[in-house]
Amino acid sequence: MKFLFKRPHGIPTPEPPKPAPVAPAPVPAPAVVPTPAPAPAPAPAVALERVAAAPAAPEASAKAPGAYRQDHKSLYKQLLRGLYDAVFVTDPKGHVIDSNGRVQEAFQFDRNEVWDMEIGKLVPGITPQLLERVKQGLSENRHVLIDARCVRKDGTFFPSEVAISSIDLINEGDMVFSVRNVERRKRQLQLLRSLQNALANDLSAVAVSDRDGVITFASQTLRTLWGCEKDEQVIGKPLVSLWAKDPQADGPLKAARAGGRWLGMLQATAVDGRAFQVGAAIDVDRSMESQEVVGLVCSFAEVNE
Repeated sequence: MKFLFKRPHGIPTPEPPKPAPVAPAPVPAPAVVPTPAPAPAPAPAVALERVAAAPAAPEASAKAPGAYRQDHKSLYKQLLRGLYDAVFVTDPKGHVIDSNGRVQEAFQFDRNEVWDMEIGKLVPGITPQLLERVKQGLSENRHVLIDARCVRKDGTFFPSEVAISSIDLINEGDMVFSVRNVERRKRQLQLLRSLQNALANDLSAVAVSDRDGVITFASQTLRTLWGCEKDEQVIGKPLVSLWAKDPQADGPLKAARAGGRWLGMLQATAVDGRAFQVGAAIDVDRSMESQEVVGLVCSFAEVNE
């Protein structure tokens, strides 16, 4: 049996339900593997080459203003420290504006004490009038060197040589005073003169020669004994000429040069040809520093038979 049912007219037939959309199954995201951060790239070689190839700036533009003068100031200070002499730098009126370390050793004043001091108080005799004459000489490119007696802080004096020159340091016309202590030299010179006076007045006849045997000094007694009226008759002559006719003329000098003092009798010959006998002592003269033979010293005494 088949039954048919009809929907009443006017009632819409419902649409069959649409199947629900099926969402695709979610795909799992791939696992993320951490990667290390890349190392910083090295600076390009081009940049280094540019720096190296960049032309150097001119020296004048590279230095700060006043750098050139500063370099010269450094050299000036080094020079001042290295000088052997005590050095004062003064303004044109003679007031000290700089000095070196040797000043304290020579004058006992430190650098601060001599600042602005008149140079005449350190080197008496240098007056304003003398300074004007010195400036005139310096302007004519003449060398100025004076002998002076300088005064120390304790009031004692010492002989010195003072060389004066000009320098444009701070002011135009500044001056440099280089003071050299010659006290030791003067003392040695005075001792030498005293010895010469002693030899000149010695009752024995004395002669001194150089290492070649040429006479450089003869005492008055020797000149009288040999009858020399002029220096040229004995000074500059061979020492052996005083006993040229002696049979052993060359023996005494050879013996002395060999290192031994020679003592003996010699037959001397005066300028007028007179022959006489002398007792002689001949020895070498040696340098104080190296002990090198620098000459011969001889003394003679007449022997009357």
